[in-house]
Amino acid sequence: MDVLPDMEQGPVEQGLRTENERLRRENVALEHRLSAIEKKISYHPLTGLPSHFRLELEIEDLIDECRRREPRGCFTILIIQLGENYSTVRKTLKVSVSEWILYQTGCRISGFLRENDKVFHTRENEFVLLLPGLKGEALASFLRGILPRLAEPHIFAGFSVTIGVSTGAAYWPEHGDDRSRLMHHADVASGVAAEQKKAFVLFRPALLQLAVEKIELQNSIIKAIEASAMERIGEQFFLSFQPKLFVRAIEGQTLVVDRIEAEALIRWRHPEKGLLMPATFIPLAEETGLILPLGKWLLYQCARRLAGWAKSGLERVGLSVNLSARQFRSEDTATVLESVLARTGARPDLLTIELTETSLFEDTTSAASTLERFAALGVRVSVDDFGTGYSSLSHLHRFPLDEIKIDRLFVENLTTNHQDRIIVRSLVSIAKGLDLELVAEGVEDPKALDMLFEMGCRGFQGYLIAKPLLIDDFTAFAEKIIKADMRFTY
Repeated sequence: MDVLPDMEQGPVEQGLRTENERLRRENVALEHRLSAIEKKISYHPLTGLPSHFRLELEIEDLIDECRRREPRGCFTILIIQLGENYSTVRKTLKVSVSEWILYQTGCRISGFLRENDKVFHTRENEFVLLLPGLKGEALASFLRGILPRLAEPHIFAGFSVTIGVSTGAAYWPEHGDDRSRLMHHADVASGVAAEQKKAFVLFRPALLQLAVEKIELQNSIIKAIEASAMERIGEQFFLSFQPKLFVRAIEGQTLVVDRIEAEALIRWRHPEKGLLMPATFIPLAEETGLILPLGKWLLYQCARRLAGWAKSGLERVGLSVNLSARQFRSEDTATVLESVLARTGARPDLLTIELTETSLFEDTTSAASTLERFAALGVRVSVDDFGTGYSSLSHLHRFPLDEIKIDRLFVENLTTNHQDRIIVRSLVSIAKGLDLELVAEGVEDPKALDMLFEMGCRGFQGYLIAKPLLIDDFTAFAEKIIKADMRFTY
């Protein structure tokens, strides 16, 4: 066999070596990229904590480890969710503020963990903890320590922000023997805690039934408001009216009334579950998007009622109606409002649109544009539950507003709580400075009413005036005041 001389084999070998070296470099580069990708998906970029990707792996490993132990081990999954005010802060303040809050929250949680505990940053507003061997009283003790720490204000230059949290937990193996079921049950507990505004909820089977009932209620509201049933919506939904009086003088137990209004409150007469309050079904309507057709019906009913009062001699009685955040953000809300006013002939200046602070400050530019359209129509705008949100004062002057309502939380303890009195006096001063009317909600104590009037508040709503009334009862209530020369004795 002929053998090629070494000089003829050299270029071939050199070529192979070059190709091998190129492949080696590409392989190294690929490994680096894969490592970078794995790191990116394994750790949250703001807090540096492991992400949901690592959580799934760690839970599987921990379950295997607990199964091998003698006696069998156990652990708790604890989900910590930042409250709704975090979302408000994220949308209204600089990005650096919300990022710092997340970082600080991660640090605060990490500072409470034992050697074998682990924390994961799974969603922007969610942290998940794996706590081996921690349940019952030991878990309660852990929560008593960490929850107050998480509730401490985040300090910035010139202001501070306090973020609420809600937590839910599930035990392994009692609440689920595999990762998927255990995480689902912990998530259910966390969701219930957030909905009910509780600091902590431990999973129990009954919570699953609550979730099923929620879905059933969602299906019911869909059936109640579906397009084919719109004309018959009043068969299930109806309005009650809570009086709101504007007062120019107080003579003992008699209020000298300047103006009579009512807040329209929607109720659902469920065919199977009976009477349901808004707190039960409005969040469901928001989630399903059905708040929009329901809100259109509500606006139409209120405008129609104003027109009816005007024809029956109550032409100066006003009405306020609440718009949900989703309804306010809808592009056609102002158009719908213009249409119902035109169709019913209602006086726009007697209709007040009530909005929450959150609705206003989620997108201040869009909110200002919508409010300008409301103002052009001639309707009034009120900020409901004022004083409970964030960054209100820095934006309030930008909006065409007519009224602010003091949240009942500041009113119910007004006569005994010095701090509440300071807050209310400040709100009165703000209202006067911005030339806004002020309404106090939740007025039940005559002493509180006198104190509010002395401070400068002139609008009152609460059980001392009247509970929500059906239409005929409210009509009689208003007519009685008018016949008494605009005087009301409580």
